Amino acid sequence: MAKLKGIVLCMIAAVIGFASPPAVAQPKEMKADKLVAETLYNGICASSILESRVFSKKGGYLGQVRNIVLADDGSVKALIAEQAGIGTTLEFVFRIPWDSVVQPARPGALIADLSDARSDQFGLFAQEPKEGAEFLISEVIGDYARLQTGLGYGYVKDVVLAPPGQMVAVLIARDARTGIGTVAFPYPGRTGRWSPEMSYYGLPFVTLEQADAAATKVNPKHFETAQ
Repeated sequence: MAKLKGIVLCMIAAVIGFASPPAVAQPKEMKADKLVAETLYNGICASSILESRVFSKKGGYLGQVRNIVLADDGSVKALIAEQAGIGTTLEFVFRIPWDSVVQPARPGALIADLSDARSDQFGLFAQEPKEGAEFLISEVIGDYARLQTGLGYGYVKDVVLAPPGQMVAVLIARDARTGIGTVAFPYPGRTGRWSPEMSYYGLPFVTLEQADAAATKVNPKHFETAQ
């Protein structure tokens, strides 16, 4: 009898187990690796490259940087420069491949390994343009920064480029209603929820707490002394 009772109890337990809904995994809080100071402050602010004068290796003046072209992964592809008109020569814009820029790049006065900016190979547009493959730094700097909910977080103040030519961080000045100071976030974002076609820079966080936990506080004076 005791044996029969045990069998019945086991059957009841099994039925209850099958009837119970499966455990649902709770979503983990989104996290992002913080930038280390060495990576951040060894970089160059993109704004310091804009308006830099460009010279050839022989010292000839080529033009002035007006924009920076990047690939989706944040790698610098080229600089867009403008040569002002001199005498009867009209102004024109051209593209300087990043691998033609002598490294390390010195903001203010850049040296490029080219002599004739009007050569076909330095045309403004890529020979085989691919939609979404490139974007301009001006599509990032000056954007509002928002969370995934649409809540405003701040204003994109600048972008940090690593010496080899890689976008490593986005500097955001905080909205006075949610915080103060300037903070940095790694680029590219871990979720890939931002694209240059968007009207704002989308951070990969849902809440202010998540964004604040991932942010790295920035001391602008470090960039001023380094550059």
